[in-house]
Amino acid sequence: MKKTLPTLVGLVGLCVLGFGLNRLVSTRTQLAMKGLGETAEARALPVEVRPLRYRGSYSTARRFTGTVAAERRAELSFEGTGRVTAVLVDEGDEVVAGEPLARLDVRQLTASRAATEAGRVRLEARLRELLAGPRPEVIDAAEANVDALLEELKLAVRLLERRGDLAEKGSISVEQLDTSRAEVKTVEARLAGARANLEELKAGTREEVVAAQRGAIGELEASLAALDVQISNMTLTAPFAGTVEARHLDEGAVVSQQMPRTAFVLSETAALEARIGLPGALVEALCEDPSSAKLTFDGRPIEVARTRALPVVDSGTRTITVVLSLAEGTLGVRPGDLVRLEVSVERPERGAWLPIAALSESQRGLWSAFSVEEADGGGSVVRRAELEVLHVESDRAFVRGTLEPGAAVVISGTHRLTPGQAVSRIAAVAPPEGPPDGEAPGPARAQH
Repeated sequence: MKKTLPTLVGLVGLCVLGFGLNRLVSTRTQLAMKGLGETAEARALPVEVRPLRYRGSYSTARRFTGTVAAERRAELSFEGTGRVTAVLVDEGDEVVAGEPLARLDVRQLTASRAATEAGRVRLEARLRELLAGPRPEVIDAAEANVDALLEELKLAVRLLERRGDLAEKGSISVEQLDTSRAEVKTVEARLAGARANLEELKAGTREEVVAAQRGAIGELEASLAALDVQISNMTLTAPFAGTVEARHLDEGAVVSQQMPRTAFVLSETAALEARIGLPGALVEALCEDPSSAKLTFDGRPIEVARTRALPVVDSGTRTITVVLSLAEGTLGVRPGDLVRLEVSVERPERGAWLPIAALSESQRGLWSAFSVEEADGGGSVVRRAELEVLHVESDRAFVRGTLEPGAAVVISGTHRLTPGQAVSRIAAVAPPEGPPDGEAPGPARAQH
């Protein structure tokens, strides 16, 4: 009995010791499992994500370079011939429409005009005389002439009668009788002429004579008008307001028909236009919507008043020239300056915009991006998706591929990720890309 008691005490002690050791191991195991969970959670990589939004199209900007030119540019020459007597402007001078630029010698033309004017005055005086008709004194003289011829005729008739009687008696010869008869007929003829003249004087000037006189005056007036034109052409004037670009004549130079010479080159600097060659498809879109284009010079925008396209294709560049009329009052732009035209083109392709930092180069010309998905045991992991890049801008790309609409796409730090890696999400602020097209296109087949 004395030997059994210590044995029981030892067994009880062993049981207590085993229970304590078991509790210790269980507690340490629980603590270890808790530590492992905390370590796994701490090892999840934080990434910035953004929901994927699909769009039905994207805009691209194409840039073209053109040249500014004056809407009107003319090489001015004299229409007349002669010696240059005065040059009134120089290169760089601003002129207004109608301002004289240079003059030729007009002395010979002035003398010819004076002689023609004197002839016109003479013909007009004669016309007035014809319209006024003969003077009363002239008509009275004509009537007196008729009366005198009547008396002379009566005398001749009496003389003929007397000689007839004498001829019957044989007192005169037959020749004397014939002479008397001839005198009667002569006086009758003179009387008839005098009467016709009197009637003509009383009737006034004939219309045909007046018309002929007026025609002669008209010829001289036409000659005067032609001389005035020639004299006017001896002064070279500006056809429009602008700047004298070049001067090629000085005083003393001779201008002739055999050697016509350009005197000045005038550019209309107040009205400018930009000429730019564009592909045919862009020209049609630009004409339909002029607001889709932006014209700039030295980085600053230029207002365009009117847009038109030339109806021919340039044989060298196979482009169509578009003429953009600059708004009135455009400052700081001169003919010869280079301008840039940016045309926005809308392309009907379904896809989504992603930052360049969200893309990684893949195989066969494709690119890849990572999306964050829920893991089976909880938490989040990343998955790789193949994408096709349709368009690239400065810091973003328009892509299509196997990503679902609304997928959480990692937008940065993709070089640190591998498929299946545990991550934690950090929402990123989305840029103002505009609303999506409203259609969920689903995964798009990537083109190789």
